[in-house]
Amino acid sequence: MKNILIPFDFSEVSKNALEYAVKFADKDPLINLFLLNIADGNNDLKASEENFKKIIQKYNKPLFPEIHTMVKTGELVPSIIQLQKELKIDLIIMGTRGANLEEENIATTTSRLVQEADLPVLVIPEKYRKFRLNTIILSLGNEKIADRFPLYVLLEVSRKHKAQVHVLTIQQKEMAMGYSEDDESNENTLNYFLEMFYSHHSFHENGDIEKGILEYIAKNDMDMLAIMPKTHLPGSEASPGRLTRLLTLHSNVPLLVLD
Repeated sequence: MKNILIPFDFSEVSKNALEYAVKFADKDPLINLFLLNIADGNNDLKASEENFKKIIQKYNKPLFPEIHTMVKTGELVPSIIQLQKELKIDLIIMGTRGANLEEENIATTTSRLVQEADLPVLVIPEKYRKFRLNTIILSLGNEKIADRFPLYVLLEVSRKHKAQVHVLTIQQKEMAMGYSEDDESNENTLNYFLEMFYSHHSFHENGDIEKGILEYIAKNDMDMLAIMPKTHLPGSEASPGRLTRLLTLHSNVPLLVLD
């Protein structure tokens, strides 16, 4: 994980995401941070370039990741998709203001990006102002893990920060006794791909998958939530798209979407 892209609009939300990204890089000089601002016109282009100089001055220190700034016109998501190919972006880190529970249908810029981007996205909530990465909760659905590649990203994050991964499956219906064949397959996959960073797999019953996940995070003081949207059953009350959007809006800890 060498190239990280941060959409940046000079708000406190994006500044908080940058602060997290610098700490996430953990003073690794091989990591590059790319700040992307979308401007409306020539005047905004010049203003953004000047503002960027002030922003990155704070991080111009030995062993800190190198920060590159870019100002473009156009739309955010197409610009990111283009840069992903040109710069070989490995991860997007983006801040979000979130939304109230009654505003779940709001399609924020962050939630749209998470849905459309074909690479991992780490979402930093506006009110999350600390950096600690000792424990990660990976939420899995009931399906067999078909695409195992995203687990490499989770392993890289875990290895870099020596973080333990707790795996959680929320069952909407009464749980059957014992492991199914898919459960056993997933268990073998997790043990193999996450190595010594895999802690344990918990199964809990809750009619509301999102509520079950957020309650587990609060109760166990997790530092990050990771999700693999494709492992949640399509057609359930919390379909892959809807659940991802809800967690993007409501999670109180950083959310790593592995796609």
